[in-house]
Amino acid sequence: MGEPAHVKELRLVLPLPPSINHQYATVQGRRVLSRAGRDYKRRVADAVEHWIERQELPTAVVTSFQRHYLSLSIVFYFVTALRRDLDGGLKIAQDALCEALGANDNLVVEIHLTKRVDRHNPRIEVLLATLPLETLSSHEGDDELAMPPVLTTPRPKRRRKRRKLRSLEELATRYNWD
Repeated sequence: MGEPAHVKELRLVLPLPPSINHQYATVQGRRVLSRAGRDYKRRVADAVEHWIERQELPTAVVTSFQRHYLSLSIVFYFVTALRRDLDGGLKIAQDALCEALGANDNLVVEIHLTKRVDRHNPRIEVLLATLPLETLSSHEGDDELAMPPVLTTPRPKRRRKRRKLRSLEELATRYNWD
């Protein structure tokens, strides 16, 4: 494969993402990522980490995925061609992959999706590649085009403070209701 510093693409074979109906759950009136969705993201993060270790990549190479615009190609291999939509697994796969690399998913400016059938081995085959800046401009010397901002550290997820549910009796006592 050559020297690791020249790596400009990531190729992975991953499990199929959960169907769109199983990616989110409604909890207290809000849509949140389901357990299946969280498990999928964790599996993708593990696969990316394993890929980085196997390639023995320096941090600078991984950072290149955070500093360049990206092209994402996914080939979905379903058990049957008619049961699932092609785009149903795109968002969670893209989010999981970019999150695992510490890249903002808005850096993905090109997407290619393909549907295939493999009854015995359902999966997705992913290719994430960096793109040269020139691919985004339709005019030479476009001044508005700039490199994407660099995230120095991954943003920590902010946890929302859960509101404790209270019974009417507790509320009446707390606020001295009669």
